[in-house]
Amino acid sequence: MRNGQPLVSVVIPTINEEKYLPRCLSSFSKQTFKDFETIISDGGSTDRTIEIARKFGAKIIVIPRSTVTIARQKGTDAAGGKIIVGADADTVYPSKHLEMIVSDYKKNNNVIAVGGGGVFEKKPWWMYWLWKITYFILGKLYRWFGLVIYIPGFNLSFRKEVFKKIGGYRTYLDFGGDELDIVNRLKKVGKIYFDEKLRPNPSSRRAKVGFLRLIAKHVFIYYFLNYWLAHLFKKPIIKGKPVR
Repeated sequence: MRNGQPLVSVVIPTINEEKYLPRCLSSFSKQTFKDFETIISDGGSTDRTIEIARKFGAKIIVIPRSTVTIARQKGTDAAGGKIIVGADADTVYPSKHLEMIVSDYKKNNNVIAVGGGGVFEKKPWWMYWLWKITYFILGKLYRWFGLVIYIPGFNLSFRKEVFKKIGGYRTYLDFGGDELDIVNRLKKVGKIYFDEKLRPNPSSRRAKVGFLRLIAKHVFIYYFLNYWLAHLFKKPIIKGKPVR
């Protein structure tokens, strides 16, 4: 640590994550890179989420009824690291995840953000292949054309100083605010590196609602329509609910 502060801060938004959080935090406890802190930004959990976070030595902040974007913003505000690593409570991270991210920044001082895709659980098959193909295409677009279109919040990191310069997250955005919007704004001020080797393992709980309902309701209505309406009116219009 430098001046008592870690180089990296991992920010994890939570709300009633007792089922998945132990696996996530356990994976961070096994990282080969050690100069980091873990911040749990909780929306007011009523289960054992906070207890589990304390067990793993995470820094905890509670923001009742917060959206994921607000939770990430408050977590980043409380972070001491120069590099902020976004993570999700239902995702398991390979032991070299943080080491690889730090290495990507060290290779090029002009890089202001680093991200990648993910490998979902193999069941249901359609969820696994949907995202496998999506991240394959995103990786090729970056490799061939240098284009960064989308990076998931569970695998996006950035330099905190640059994040502050652009004004942080637009917290009136819920879905997409910690992904589409922040990525678009970051790439306007610096280089984003899409590392195809950064591949954590999210759960497939999003698939519980079934393929058609996930695509029609959760993707097109809760995510994209909600995102663009909030952009237009500068406040959330549709109250979507994440799949738990």
